[in-house]
Amino acid sequence: MIETITRFLNKLSDQRDANNVRPILEAIADTISTTSLMSAGLVIKAVGGVLAKTGAAPWHGFAKGTRVLLAAATDMAAFSGTVVNATFNVFAHFVDAAGALTTTMGTAGATAAAVVFPVRPLGKILIGYTSINPTGTGNFVGGTTALDDVTVVPNAVFVSVVGGYDPTVKI
Repeated sequence: MIETITRFLNKLSDQRDANNVRPILEAIADTISTTSLMSAGLVIKAVGGVLAKTGAAPWHGFAKGTRVLLAAATDMAAFSGTVVNATFNVFAHFVDAAGALTTTMGTAGATAAAVVFPVRPLGKILIGYTSINPTGTGNFVGGTTALDDVTVVPNAVFVSVVGGYDPTVKI
């Protein structure tokens, strides 16, 4: 038998309790059933490139219980937004059950620890993120500045996430 939140909530004698607990349990279940099963091996697409891509091996994950497969060397969605010189920020890479890729910028911070990650959309897997910290002579402009630009020096770091991780969940 497939275990569902509804099946468990139907066991509660008071439907009001079930209705109050349902959104919390659904959010937890989404995080558990929407997960990266392996490292995507994120890297720069090409020398002078403005995109990240998966590595040399296919990537596997589950989005709301549906298996998702990305081929090796799949381009992530384009970076959009500006990271001001001498600040830190991230661009989070997501995929849904249909294979649609999105990249969302976080909120910049003066340090890497001060960066606020973008909220993970329900039903989307966090494949990984690209951390940007421009220390050269200008700002990093997503979709324009090369990830290996020697003037802006974006200090791009590609991080692949494994598991049902959501950096926006706080206790």
